[in-house]
Amino acid sequence: MANAVTAKIEDGNLKAAIRIMCSEDKPAPNSDNVYAQLLDKHPTPSAEREPAPDPQPTAAAQMSETEVLRAVRSFPAGSTGGPDGVRP
Repeated sequence: MANAVTAKIEDGNLKAAIRIMCSEDKPAPNSDNVYAQLLDKHPTPSAEREPAPDPQPTAAAQMSETEVLRAVRSFPAGSTGGPDGVRP
């Protein structure tokens, strides 16, 4: 929790930091019962499932450093790049 709060404060997002600190949410316990519930919610794909098609080749986008900086600075405080947690 400390890492999440610190990251939000560093981003200038005090509202999110306070929300995290005040939350009563807790991680699920590490137990066989919880693991079984997760397996029920996220089953293994069947062996008959076809593999994903290969992506089509694409051209790389080219931008100047100024364009990248302008785009990054346009994000609101506390924005994240995606599920990986990488922040702009």
